[in-house]
Amino acid sequence: MISTPDRDMQTVYFHGLPGSPMEVSLFGKAVADRLAGLHLIDRCGPDAVPAGEGYFEHVARQLGDRFPGRPLRLIGFSLGASAALRTAPHLGSQVLRIDIVSAAAPLTLGDYLHNMAGAPVFRSALISPALLRMVTWLQSKAVVALPGQLYSALFGSARGDDAALARDPAFKSAMIAMLQQCLGAGAAAYRREIMLYTQQWEADLDRVVQPVWVHHGREDNWAPVAMASDLAARLPHCADLCLLDDMSHYSTLRAVLLTV
Repeated sequence: MISTPDRDMQTVYFHGLPGSPMEVSLFGKAVADRLAGLHLIDRCGPDAVPAGEGYFEHVARQLGDRFPGRPLRLIGFSLGASAALRTAPHLGSQVLRIDIVSAAAPLTLGDYLHNMAGAPVFRSALISPALLRMVTWLQSKAVVALPGQLYSALFGSARGDDAALARDPAFKSAMIAMLQQCLGAGAAAYRREIMLYTQQWEADLDRVVQPVWVHHGREDNWAPVAMASDLAARLPHCADLCLLDDMSHYSTLRAVLLTV
């Protein structure tokens, strides 16, 4: 059970990458309507933000200014889990709980890359920023010229309940629109977070003193399920590790959002 225990608590959502706040609309109007009260951080938006470690402090400062003194619950999906976990220490006791969903753990926690859907992008970032720019430029061209083919490449191997989602025309349309925004106007911000994610940030987990709930699908082939168990073991205060049968990356997100 992950219902919010404090009526005054503001829930803040950190989207995945490639992704955007449009993620809350991937599962239909009924789900999106129930999430109307969430604060959605657009990390691929037009706002200029500092690069490097100052980025997460900047995000925390924006949240503190937007919700002064109000208790917060952070939800981070996929690469957004990394952003939520690295933002939380800058907010301190204002954050009462963190939920990470289909989380991408630090790459230094285990041997994950060969089981990650985004491995080519992450490997390019580990080699050089120039190579990452080339790879994301190719992605941006593909999502405009060949959106259906790119979608098929991303979801052709979908497992568990993600397979049914991938066949849903509404999900496909919303996903392609989100990819076009992120890989187009949001490409620079996308590259920035990929570079931050592929850094060595395992030590940042020691600063996460808030309780963390970890939610992961057992069939996830975007972020291996080992990431969830390794994160749960590594975090200072993991309140629960919830592994969901028959679910993968996006179906786990849908299941968690339906409880918010």
